[in-house]
Amino acid sequence: MLFLVPFLSVAQAYVALDFEKSHGDDLVKRDVQDVKLINSQKAMLYNIQLSVGTPPQNITAQLDTGSSDLWFPDSTNPYCKANKKQAPKSIASLDAGTRPTSPAQVPKSLRNLDCAEFGLFNSSASTTFNSNKTEFFISYLDSSYAEGVWATDNLYLNGLNISGLNFGLAYFSNSSNSVLGVGLTPLEASYDTDIKQDDSPRFQYPNFPQILKQKGAISKVTYSLYLNDTKSKYGQILFGGVDHSKYVGQLYTIPLVNSKYQKSPGVIADLEVTLNGLGIRDNTTNTNTTLYTQKLPALFDSGTSYSYVPYTMAQVIASQVNGTIDNKTEAIRLPKCPSKKDTREVVFNFNGVEIAIPLKQFYQKKSGKCYLDLMVAPPNNGPGLLLGDTFLRQVYTVFDLEAQELSIARANFNSSLPADVEEIKSTVPSAIKAPQYYNTFSAYDNATQVVGNIFDATATASMAPKNQSNSSNLSRRALNYENNSARSSTLSIVLVLAAITTLFM
Repeated sequence: MLFLVPFLSVAQAYVALDFEKSHGDDLVKRDVQDVKLINSQKAMLYNIQLSVGTPPQNITAQLDTGSSDLWFPDSTNPYCKANKKQAPKSIASLDAGTRPTSPAQVPKSLRNLDCAEFGLFNSSASTTFNSNKTEFFISYLDSSYAEGVWATDNLYLNGLNISGLNFGLAYFSNSSNSVLGVGLTPLEASYDTDIKQDDSPRFQYPNFPQILKQKGAISKVTYSLYLNDTKSKYGQILFGGVDHSKYVGQLYTIPLVNSKYQKSPGVIADLEVTLNGLGIRDNTTNTNTTLYTQKLPALFDSGTSYSYVPYTMAQVIASQVNGTIDNKTEAIRLPKCPSKKDTREVVFNFNGVEIAIPLKQFYQKKSGKCYLDLMVAPPNNGPGLLLGDTFLRQVYTVFDLEAQELSIARANFNSSLPADVEEIKSTVPSAIKAPQYYNTFSAYDNATQVVGNIFDATATASMAPKNQSNSSNLSRRALNYENNSARSSTLSIVLVLAAITTLFM
């Protein structure tokens, strides 16, 4: 179930969605195919219910910050159990790496998805369905995919009309759940060349967060994500606002970066930020150990169960906690799980901002073995980090898709405080720029040695903007954004003064 609280008055405009968490049988969208789930509770899904078509059909979609499209499986999807009877008695084998192009090519053995759990869309039963006859295709790191057509129809979120939003209707999908992607538009399946399969023209369209602004439900294309701890049944995504009751400490703003700078220079497609360093703090012995100081991009992705780090980083983490990298799970295995009194923290340094998370929050026990929920990233993930649910549930994150920034603080779990929501109209209320906002990732470095100390005062000291001559594309973009905002404010003041002068002449 989902609870929708829209605020659309003149004074404030935001949309709060309290989503229900559930455990899925399959890997969450971006978890890699060859990594076995070690979580005894299986993959975590964040479910949002939509009404689609006329008459309305209820579909439950998985919220995903790591993709940008909304798509549903069609009721004819041959991978569903309900369509097992339509399986042919014999089929010709497909070439390796190819996908079926007709239901007759999907054997009975693969028709095993419980599609009824999340719902299917019967497009033929909707009188307002419209296909634009353009191919839709999206795939994920776990080898799941969806293929069909782009379409439009009446869409509602508990009464909030979001009709006009393009979505994919998947006639073929080996995943049982729909996906509501809320990422940046350059990552849309219609535009991103890593996803798009055919030669049709690339295009970007207003996706779900942008449609909310077009409908007047929010003032700026932003949202805040609060996953809550594992014991809680609900989390929240707040479009167009920030809830100060759901975090502790200072909210810091850091810029997004472009890890695909060689392929797509100047285009930020993913919700990635700069990890400036990683360390371990032991509050019992009052010792700090720097593990990594190379600047790397870190992707924030709610559609991934675990967190993935480069192999070299996993090695130094394993060495520090007396663990080894398990070849079967690609996770860091420990001789035994530490006690509940363990005071060590994993310290992430993002642009001079320290996010310290208790090491025990990454522990889990399975079949008598103890693991850290920090996995070795697969080669196709690139040399950066992928921070999934195991990290994101520990923080409160505000994504500003217009300014290409995010703001971050430690999460306040199961807070009994009343909601303290502020609308986001320009910058994020109460957030301040990270001390080293301009100390960003710009290119991969092959260095593996630890140089410097992330616990030194210089690692969190304020840093001035880089010179224009040697700044990265991101720094130039950040400066231009600030300058444009300043010019807009100055122009507004000049126009107001001119109007007042004219009025009294």
